[in-house]
Amino acid sequence: MGYFKLDPVLPPEAGTPPSPWASGLTDNVLLHNARWFIQIRWIVVTFLGVLGVAGILMDQQFLMRLGFFPQGIWPLGMAGILALLNLGSIWWVRNLSPRATWRGVTANIWFQIVSDLVFLTILIYLVGTTNTVISFTYLFHITLACIFFGRRDSFIVTLLSASLFLSTVTAQCIGLIPYATVFASSFKGSSDVFSTVVFCVPAVFVSLIVWYLVSSLSETVRQQYHDLDHANKRLIRADEEINLQMLRVTHDLKAPFSGIESNIEIIKQLHWADVPVAVQEIIGKIDARSSALRARIGDILMLGNLRSDKAEKQIADSVDLHELLGAVIQDVRGLAVQKTVTVTLSSGECRVLSDNEKLTILFSNLVSNAIVYSRDGSTVDVRIDKEAAGVRVSIEDHGIGISEQALPHVFDDFYRTQEAAAFNQASTGLGLSIVRQIADKLRLTIEVKSEKDKGSVFQIIFPGA
Repeated sequence: MGYFKLDPVLPPEAGTPPSPWASGLTDNVLLHNARWFIQIRWIVVTFLGVLGVAGILMDQQFLMRLGFFPQGIWPLGMAGILALLNLGSIWWVRNLSPRATWRGVTANIWFQIVSDLVFLTILIYLVGTTNTVISFTYLFHITLACIFFGRRDSFIVTLLSASLFLSTVTAQCIGLIPYATVFASSFKGSSDVFSTVVFCVPAVFVSLIVWYLVSSLSETVRQQYHDLDHANKRLIRADEEINLQMLRVTHDLKAPFSGIESNIEIIKQLHWADVPVAVQEIIGKIDARSSALRARIGDILMLGNLRSDKAEKQIADSVDLHELLGAVIQDVRGLAVQKTVTVTLSSGECRVLSDNEKLTILFSNLVSNAIVYSRDGSTVDVRIDKEAAGVRVSIEDHGIGISEQALPHVFDDFYRTQEAAAFNQASTGLGLSIVRQIADKLRLTIEVKSEKDKGSVFQIIFPGA
């Protein structure tokens, strides 16, 4: 049995203008970066915690033979400090909404970067400033700053990293702080100024080179992203204009077909007996074709209006689903009788907050489809289930079904499988497109289960309160 799930497409947040501190990155991207920093920091907390526990449990003499000084509990202390900083960042980020101003978002990221650099400086000092390569871990923050920020802000991060590192090394050299390291073989008790300078100057130079290269590449990529974004917006506006023109032309076609049907009705009422049988058959075909085209025009206009009405205010009615579905089933009873299909509805009263009019259109399309594509004499079962996550409405038929390959495309405009086109030649191929558009607007999830020649189950899921 094939399965396909269609989640609602959420509209982009209106948000605020791009952040000038981030050279054009949107606040939503910056907020994502802030959360990402937090996730990475937990990895460091875990590593320091494991290192601290291992240092306490392992034999101290064994560590000395391996060339390491026993470090006591400082790794656990550092892990605790970093965990507290992370909890503070989490609390701050949770109080930032996706529509937060760029000042709030960037202030949070700057707090995380600065606190990280201070923490990293202490860690570098404890591990060993000039006798290990741990000082190059500054490059991690420099690279991230180049990616997330513009050149000015990333250069500030680079200068801050270099300043913290050089200040620590200088304080060691002049005796303000004692020399520290985890490696027993490299402990000298004091710093050799010459070897320190030989190490520090290239380290700072490498940091500046990395900043220049990564920031240059990031600026190029960011500029290309903005160019593509602007081009995409122009294409969207052009597409919207084309759709608008199409809707106008389609609307103009509605009146002529209504006129044709009206004239045919007049002929049937006043002159039908005088019309030869052969002409009656021709007029009947014209009437059927006009009705089909008018129905297609109506679907196109409905779909176009749903898509173009972006700023429409969502209506929150208290809708009784059992009553609504009962009315829908009553409206399509004629079609069900014609197909000798029995439609059943199971469930009591169940209310949801939604748009009554749009839900009526959505379920009318689904129930009508279930009837149309059912085998003669079969049943269509409509069921409402209350679940912990919300409310689920299922429409199950025992008809021709949908192949697994076709399932992802059934909600596309004008899409019809060969079996569906042969089974129902009058279909416009827009019914499920309308269903998808309404589900997007009402934030509903659609799930489809189907097996070819055995039937389909369409489920509409209303999220919980």
